[in-house]
Amino acid sequence: MSEQVFTEVVLQFFIYALIGWLWETGLKAVKEHRFVDTGFLIGPITPIYGFGVVGVVYLLRPWQNQVVLLFILATLLVTALEYLTGFLLEKMFHTKWWNYANVPLNIQGYVALPISLFWGICCVLIIKFVQPEVMILVGQLSRRFGFILPVVLIAIGSFDFGFTLANLQSFRAKMQKLNLAIEERRSELSTGVAGLRQDVHESWDDFLEKYPQRRAHLTNLNFGQRHLLRSFPNMKVENASNHMDELKELVNALRKKRKK
Repeated sequence: MSEQVFTEVVLQFFIYALIGWLWETGLKAVKEHRFVDTGFLIGPITPIYGFGVVGVVYLLRPWQNQVVLLFILATLLVTALEYLTGFLLEKMFHTKWWNYANVPLNIQGYVALPISLFWGICCVLIIKFVQPEVMILVGQLSRRFGFILPVVLIAIGSFDFGFTLANLQSFRAKMQKLNLAIEERRSELSTGVAGLRQDVHESWDDFLEKYPQRRAHLTNLNFGQRHLLRSFPNMKVENASNHMDELKELVNALRKKRKK
């Protein structure tokens, strides 16, 4: 691979990864009326968009003038990528980061036909209308910064990816421990053990204030792990997904107590 091709591929990857992050974050902001970072990484990129579009651009180049065939192949390619990514992430980290179980014609919650068809249409529109503009931007960036820009972007992205992986190693264990605390509290509330209030609606803020010894045994999530919890509200963590709303409440309560 020549230096020019390497530069073009890397810059296209990061541009589309940024566009993907802006797309998902913007939709989430409109839906919830607040900013929510939807990215897997800390930085403003969503790598699956970069891989998906770059794959369509280069692997499907021979069929880019045949709209129907391009749509079919792009749909298959992005569906395979999304399924493989979701499957591998769950196998490696025992966590399901997104879930299309409620979408018709889904496959194990990783992919769903309506979603795949939508992305197939988007890929055709990107190739026809967005890609020419992106290549103009890539040419401008290449002439101004040369080989150094893709190298810097790869270095920053690699650091971000490594930081995220390091957080994932303990994320599941912490989530399961917090889930166990929720289960124990619910059990005690239902049986009246230790004189606890018989009110399941008591907030975790109040509970931790009344029982500081319980708080001492709970380790809160760090910044990177809280970022993952916010970014993937529909995630399913093995042995820790029964009470996701309450888990988030507990995480917020622990963070407040830590600041005091």
